[in-house]
Amino acid sequence: MIELEKAFELITENCRIMPEIELPVHECLGYVCAEDLYARLDMPPFDKSAMDGYAFKWKEGQNEYIYDGIIPAGEPADEPLEEGHCIAIMTGAPLPNGADTVIPVELTKKAEETIIFELLPKKCVNISYKAEDIKKDSMILKKGSMIRTQNIALIVASGYSKIKVYKLPDIAILNTGSEIIEPGQPLKYGQIYNSNGTMLSVMAQNIGINAEYIGIAGDDERSLSLNLTEGLKSDIMLISGGVSMGEFDLVPKVLESLGVKKIFHKVAIKPGKPVFFGKTDKCLVFGLPGNPLSNYVGFELFVKTALKKMSGCSEWHPVFEDGELTSQFRHKGDRINFYPAIYRNVEDVIKIEPVFSNGSADISSLSKANCFLVGEIGKKEYKAGDIINFLRI
Repeated sequence: MIELEKAFELITENCRIMPEIELPVHECLGYVCAEDLYARLDMPPFDKSAMDGYAFKWKEGQNEYIYDGIIPAGEPADEPLEEGHCIAIMTGAPLPNGADTVIPVELTKKAEETIIFELLPKKCVNISYKAEDIKKDSMILKKGSMIRTQNIALIVASGYSKIKVYKLPDIAILNTGSEIIEPGQPLKYGQIYNSNGTMLSVMAQNIGINAEYIGIAGDDERSLSLNLTEGLKSDIMLISGGVSMGEFDLVPKVLESLGVKKIFHKVAIKPGKPVFFGKTDKCLVFGLPGNPLSNYVGFELFVKTALKKMSGCSEWHPVFEDGELTSQFRHKGDRINFYPAIYRNVEDVIKIEPVFSNGSADISSLSKANCFLVGEIGKKEYKAGDIINFLRI
């Protein structure tokens, strides 16, 4: 059995970075930049109006200006604006030469050939100046950054239609156990629905990975061998169940027969102690204990770390934060424990409330949680008000 930090170390040491590909920007959400991106132009590329109104050259005390027509967005003014004149301007339209201020249309009224300002604005307001947002050749996104929805507009506005990203790894998910059946089928006595398969597939989708669900393998070597052979064609093979020490926990044995090199088996955590990690030349293999909490913890800690590392992300380690406990609880301190909990921001203080759980098979406690609080090795009792680590989920 190894410590948690050693497990992270061994996983990241054995991850290969996926190859670079070039994609249209609109297809890059969830991918990781394979190059530093620099703005190819200033943003805005010219001085422009920040609202619908009238552009004019400001003069102390003057509140009536001769009206010279309109500038639509996307079209420059043909002639410089004369002093004492104003021109209607749309949001985003280039500021005409000679103007230095824009007054909102709602603060004006129109006379026959003039515009009357009902409230005099300050000088040089309501203008977005050239390059005030981004300067040409400045870095907009670093290599290793995951591309979020917010980044897409920035990349396009900076002059890119395609960029280089790292290919996303593919992942195959296999559930094991003769007692589990797929949702929608009638249950017989002793059977349970395969909730883990759906949960793990959605967890992969939540970080942009489309998982291939292989199905359910029975608790026999032939069924396991056939299904695992198929899954080992992927970049990551994720197996739920069959990795503990029971008579029917055959996964490690079958993986060995298929040429999978074991890197570790068992980590000093709870739930999820029997987690298995190994590899072939192409595929990383994770075996997670079959209880739902063990599956969830194992994916959050280990599988997600590997997926981020392989995708080229510069930050792959799980992010643990500090919060303040709202009530006391005890835990067995021989391993790092992950307990379902709820975090809330109360007047800028993160409060952590433990969720009662009956153990690693307790799906209802997991459904109520938005984080795991972390019980450290050696400490067996925590009090309300103690500062404790937690992991958002």
